Amino acid sequence: MGMGMVAESTFFRIQEAYCKGPVLKYWEQTRAEVIGRLRREDGVVLLGDGRMDSPGHCANFCTYTTIEQVSRDIVYIDSIDKRMVGRNSVIMEKECFCRTMEALLPDLKIKEVVTDAHPQISALLHPVRGKYKGIQHSLDIWHAAKSLSKKLRRVGTKKKQREIIMWTKDIVNHFWYCSKQAQTEEHFKMMWSGVIHHVCNKHRKL
Repeated sequence: MGMGMVAESTFFRIQEAYCKGPVLKYWEQTRAEVIGRLRREDGVVLLGDGRMDSPGHCANFCTYTTIEQVSRDIVYIDSIDKRMVGRNSVIMEKECFCRTMEALLPDLKIKEVVTDAHPQISALLHPVRGKYKGIQHSLDIWHAAKSLSKKLRRVGTKKKQREIIMWTKDIVNHFWYCSKQAQTEEHFKMMWSGVIHHVCNKHRKL
């Protein structure tokens, strides 16, 4: 369209001089208010996930965002450069998670952390051997369903267990239904165990 545009160097100078300061100040003020409110809670449930700047093992940066379950307020954001972890992009999300926990644990009584099925983070929250044992670790429903589907398909590749493949979609759908309908953990377990009867074609009490 023939419109003029500032040079890249000018753009970043404007960011540095006028934008970064006010944005950072607002973020720190807002976060302080959120932490102050959550500090009075007996137990806080946090939801966390990391995002890479590119897929695969070629990522250079990871940003890990953590929000509080009820209010959906962002409580912490951590960003890391691959050079900070020996250029090993595989452990960037784990490192971000550790830094997040170390920053939040002194201020909040964290009772549960909900993440994706990241094996390194699962190990950190292991109830016996984990660095952060004592904090309940849960998977978000989408990742839990995805993990369940993978496990069922893997089991279905074994001899005499191939019929599981045909049931995979229905079992995963049943998991979604139980997660949506259950009001408590015990209620979920009771509904979920019903899948055993479904695969045996038993749908009512004898």
